[in-house]
Amino acid sequence: MVPKLITPTEFKALVDSLEGRDRLIIKLLAGTGMRISELTRLKKSDLDLDDRLIRPQAHKTKTRKYRDVVIPAPLVPELKRWVKSFDHSDYVFPGQGISAPMTSSRVRQIVHEGAVEAGVQRAYGRDKDGKPLYVVTPHTLRHFHAVRALDLGIPLNDLQAQLGHTDLKTTSVYLKADINHRRKSYEGFEI
Repeated sequence: MVPKLITPTEFKALVDSLEGRDRLIIKLLAGTGMRISELTRLKKSDLDLDDRLIRPQAHKTKTRKYRDVVIPAPLVPELKRWVKSFDHSDYVFPGQGISAPMTSSRVRQIVHEGAVEAGVQRAYGRDKDGKPLYVVTPHTLRHFHAVRALDLGIPLNDLQAQLGHTDLKTTSVYLKADINHRRKSYEGFEI
C-alpha cells in the first residue's frame, strides 16, 4: 500500500503549483497542523500576528478546548498581506457569500487540484462506493506537519499542544512513520 505521507519535495511541488489564497491555505495547513474545520472557521479576530499565534475559538474546535497555535515566522508576512488585502469579511478565508466561511469541500478541492497539478496526487485505494481514495488531502498536510515537526526535534508534548490532541497517545502515532521515512531519517547515522 502507498504510504499516506508526502515528502518535503512533494510538498514544495504542491506549494509551487498554487498562487495567492490557495497557496496560503496549503502553507497554513501544513505549517500549523490545523484541522480543516479550524481553518475554514478562522476569523481575523482569532489571529495575533504580532505574537505569531492563532487562537481558534474553543467551541469551533474538535475537542472544544482553547489552545494557541503557533504560526511559523515565514508565514506571518504573507498572512498579514492576505488579511489586509480585504475588509469585507470577518473570516480569514471567506466563502462565496462574504459573511460565511469557505467550505471544507472547497478546501479539499483546492488541495486535490493543486496536488494533481503538481503531479504528486495518487490513489491508494477505493472507498465503499468504489471512488478513489487519494494520498494528498488536507489531513495529509496535518500529518506532514506532525512528521516534519518531529524530524526537526519538536518535543512530543509541544506537538500535542499544537495539534490540539487531548491524549499524548494520539500524537505518538506520528512516531510510527512508515519504514521508508524511518530509513531516510537514519541516513548518515553512525555508531
